[in-house]
Amino acid sequence: MKILLVDDHTLVRNGLVQLIKICVEGAEVTEAGSAEEAVEVLTREPHDVALVDIRLPGQSGLELLQEVRRTWPKLPVIMLTNYDHPEYVKSAMAAGAAGYLLKDSTPADLSQAITVALSGAGNVMSARAISNLFDETRSAELPSDANGHRPANEARLTRRETEILELLAAGHSNREISKRLFLSEKTVKAHLATVFRKLGVNNRTQAAMMAVSMGLGPIMPPTMPPPPPPPPTPGGEKPGDRRLA
Repeated sequence: MKILLVDDHTLVRNGLVQLIKICVEGAEVTEAGSAEEAVEVLTREPHDVALVDIRLPGQSGLELLQEVRRTWPKLPVIMLTNYDHPEYVKSAMAAGAAGYLLKDSTPADLSQAITVALSGAGNVMSARAISNLFDETRSAELPSDANGHRPANEARLTRRETEILELLAAGHSNREISKRLFLSEKTVKAHLATVFRKLGVNNRTQAAMMAVSMGLGPIMPPTMPPPPPPPPTPGGEKPGDRRLA
């Protein structure tokens, strides 16, 4: 498998190359320090997947993504960056990115993202990027009911379509949705095509954002403060301490 890694920091690239070789057996990694260099590489030889940083000198990673989608539409591009700003995430997914990972992702996350991108089954996004995206969506000014949510029936979704949209927003793949609802993957895809049309969206990320605005998206549990330490016992002995006889 040939993987193109585009990052302008040499030390970061070197570390990522080693990580990729651990995650993906038999991976051949080509390095590029800029978008222009990446285009030269792709012009010379085809690659299976590209990992691209958002911020690059000269042409940005998002601009490179758009150029790749125009010139090499079958090449999946995963954004691999330190930046989790919702505008970056939305722009990347709207431009056709096959995934959005932060550089603190685990090797398993990276391996999964590459596998999913190559299969064309969807995209993988870092949890923090998704959380920030949902937070911004919740605060956006959207038509809503008294509870601040757009009702699902506003888009005239059927009960089954609403169930599928809710599972999609929770991050489930088509295969996982089909197993949960005892449907074929073909049926799930057909329902999603109808959902996308009714919502006026073009991809899963946009559909998930709409689901959040309807109150169907995943709700992050509140962060609980740590429990207070147990009071000391008389004499200053801490619970669990044992005195030697």
